[in-house]
Amino acid sequence: MTDTVEDFQIYLTYEKRLSRNTIEAYIKDVMDFSFFMKEGSFPVKITEDNVLDYIISLNEKGLSNRSIARKISSLKSFFVFLLKTGRTDENPLENIDSPQYPKKLPHYLSLDEVERMISQGGEDPKSVRDSCIVELLYSSGIRVSELCSLRLSDIFLEKRIIRVLGKGGKERLIPIGKVAVLSIKKYLLFRMEISRKMTLPDQLFISRLGKKLTRISVWTYVKQRAIKAGIVKEITPHSLRHSFATHMLANGADLRSVQEMLGHSDITTTQIYTHVSTDLLKETHKKYHPLERDS
Repeated sequence: MTDTVEDFQIYLTYEKRLSRNTIEAYIKDVMDFSFFMKEGSFPVKITEDNVLDYIISLNEKGLSNRSIARKISSLKSFFVFLLKTGRTDENPLENIDSPQYPKKLPHYLSLDEVERMISQGGEDPKSVRDSCIVELLYSSGIRVSELCSLRLSDIFLEKRIIRVLGKGGKERLIPIGKVAVLSIKKYLLFRMEISRKMTLPDQLFISRLGKKLTRISVWTYVKQRAIKAGIVKEITPHSLRHSFATHMLANGADLRSVQEMLGHSDITTTQIYTHVSTDLLKETHKKYHPLERDS
């Protein structure tokens, strides 16, 4: 069993090229099912009834449909791997559907809220850096982990492009706006003043200790900016990514382009933003249409 799981991990890493967090979740789900089966007959002679019993046990534990659907997805990937590698000739999950669950629409900020977050703080090095972080997250829609990993060599200001290493080690080029370019140029003038260390890492954004910023640090800075801007709803760096996608689609960007910029491997992941942008357009119509205003 240990060798099989290790091979599955290699398969997810190098063939499927999934992110480390996703791989860890898949492995955990497979091991949970293994423990449920007492390891005695796993992965040989697993039947559809075994899987159904497992799903019933997850329901009895009070797991949400979303969590159960993820575990089923992990097991489906595992048995596809077993079939490919000749470790089994049957897939007990072939006829099992994942439970339905309502997809939560992502929260997004208005343009005014984003601008208020950017404008908080002064002209000291840390404030300039934090403003640049908010601006770049919103301008490009990159993940916070991608922002933290940005290197100076990934920034092409003249071409207004940044190079990002996304999930599964997939590289993509993302255009950024004039405002983001000016924000980065301004930050670069202050970068050496943030830390007094003689030698700094190649990362674009650095801490006071002269090290690469962590995701937790960026989360904290964004949260502080939101509070200072008087935004009461829950805001994270991902809220700026959601806002980027929502505003792009609401202003006429095509879905495929937004998918490429976000780094989604499946366009259905991007499609959720079409629902949000439609709601945003409805709100705008209701607010500004003469007949709606008069009613």
